[in-house]
Amino acid sequence: MSLTYPCVCCGHLTMQGPPGGHEICPVCFWEDDATQLRWPDLAGGANRISLIKAQQNYRAFGACDERVAGQVRPAEDDEPPDPAWRPIDPERDRFEPRGVALAPWPDERTVLYWWRYRNTGFWRPAPD
Repeated sequence: MSLTYPCVCCGHLTMQGPPGGHEICPVCFWEDDATQLRWPDLAGGANRISLIKAQQNYRAFGACDERVAGQVRPAEDDEPPDPAWRPIDPERDRFEPRGVALAPWPDERTVLYWWRYRNTGFWRPAPD
C-alpha cells in the first residue's frame, strides 16, 4: 500500500487520500479536515481544537489532544514524515483570517500545504 499524503498535524505519511478526506491519523489521531487545514487557528468542526494547538500537543505528548492519547501508536516504518513537513510557524506562515475566504476553494487541496508552497501556491504573498 502506497501512502502518499501526510497528516497535517504530525507530518507522517499516513493518509491514503488527498487533504479533506476525514481520515484519522493513527499516529496522532488528527481527523483530516480541509477547513482546519485552510484556517489552522479554527477550533471545532471535525476536531475540537485548532490544528496549531494539535501540533503543539503532538510535540508535547504524542497525540493531537489529551483525550485521545490512548488511541495513538508510533509511526510504522512505511509511515515516515514528509521530508519537507514542518509545524506551522505563526511568525513565518500566513493564512486567511479565521473563517474568511479571500479566494475560492482550490480544486487541488494539496496547495494548502503551507510547508510545500509557501511562495508559489495558495499562500503566496500578495503582490506589491
